[in-house]
Amino acid sequence: MADEKKAFLISIGLPEEAAAMAVATDADDGFKDDTTPTSMFYTLKVKPDADVAAVKENFMAYTKAAKGSKGHMSVCHTYNEETNELVCIEVITGKDAMNNHIGNCFPAYAKMLGAGAKMMEIMAVVDPTEVDWWKASMSAWAPERLLVNGNHCP
Repeated sequence: MADEKKAFLISIGLPEEAAAMAVATDADDGFKDDTTPTSMFYTLKVKPDADVAAVKENFMAYTKAAKGSKGHMSVCHTYNEETNELVCIEVITGKDAMNNHIGNCFPAYAKMLGAGAKMMEIMAVVDPTEVDWWKASMSAWAPERLLVNGNHCP
């Protein structure tokens, strides 16, 4: 099953290394919660020529996949009709949760992009010792704006 999921993720454009990390978190012994939760806010713009129905359908699938991913403490997503933006706020338990999120959400994400959505911004507050890892992971989503800060609040 893990090999099939990994092959599928690679076939839809996820790099092999990312697919391997994502699939590894599906195993009970391959997942660990970090001590500092990660808070994320991100938006996608729905382009004027987008297939809005397809974007919304895949956004719902993406949200369901996020809510079903390991280490997700809070998943709040919405579509703003006035601005044509997908707005996402999540709190997850760290790097393994992000890898699990990628493995579960990338298929719907790729379909959203194909239907006409574009990643606009990602802002995150992370463990201060992991800022570089998070910047590298989140830059793969190709946002126009990326801001990753270490959590310095007690």
